[in-house]
Amino acid sequence: MAQCVQSVQELIPDSFVPCVAALCSDEAERLTRLNHLSFAELLKPFSRLTSEVHMRDPNNQLHVIKNLKIAVSNIVTQPPQPGAIRKLLNDVVSGSQPAEGLVANVITAGDYDLNISATTPWFESYRETFLQSMPASDHEFLNHYLACMLVASSSEAEPVEQFSKLSQEQHRIQHNSDYSYPKWFIPNTLKYYVLLHDVSAGNEQRAESIYEEMKQKYGTQGCYLLKINSRTSNRASDEQIPDPWSHKPQKLYFSFYILV
Repeated sequence: MAQCVQSVQELIPDSFVPCVAALCSDEAERLTRLNHLSFAELLKPFSRLTSEVHMRDPNNQLHVIKNLKIAVSNIVTQPPQPGAIRKLLNDVVSGSQPAEGLVANVITAGDYDLNISATTPWFESYRETFLQSMPASDHEFLNHYLACMLVASSSEAEPVEQFSKLSQEQHRIQHNSDYSYPKWFIPNTLKYYVLLHDVSAGNEQRAESIYEEMKQKYGTQGCYLLKINSRTSNRASDEQIPDPWSHKPQKLYFSFYILV
């Protein structure tokens, strides 16, 4: 079998991570789609925290966690279907087969010679996809949302009012009996208010003014101004431009203080 890139000590903290929901206004989602990404996809390369996380256990003992990774995903109110998961896993395995002509192990069983691939290059892709596609269940807290990011755009007519509507929507999804999915970690889910601002088209002064209004209403610890640039690049087509969405996760400049 091929040697795994990650050790077990690296695999566990990378696979079983705190989950954070993202609930965006239509305008905020439209803004991120200008870059052909959803809001959750926009944050994915920056999903590892640079700052230390301080967590208290049930005995009130403080634990410091370094290089914590978080998983941000858009809220989906229907659990993944088993058939869709199986197809996804099959596609991952099919797309990760070894190239033809590689040396295979030959195992003789009676009158049969079995050609067994000497490596399994599909295994890590299968494992990663399997862990990411597991639906949340009632008997444990894996894939339960610990917090929710409410995202509105600075270009909206009333962004602060939009945050109130998003907060009500999140509360309805979590506490209304009509929704059995997704699963939430605690009744009073932590909320973070993110103002999305496109520097190529938006009014910078207005964005800063809205951000100050947000902090007065929701507190400075839970409010963030996230600036993006959807302007089309004027660089020459042959010039190499770094693309963090095609590489390993970068650093995320959000601070989460988790109290259990």
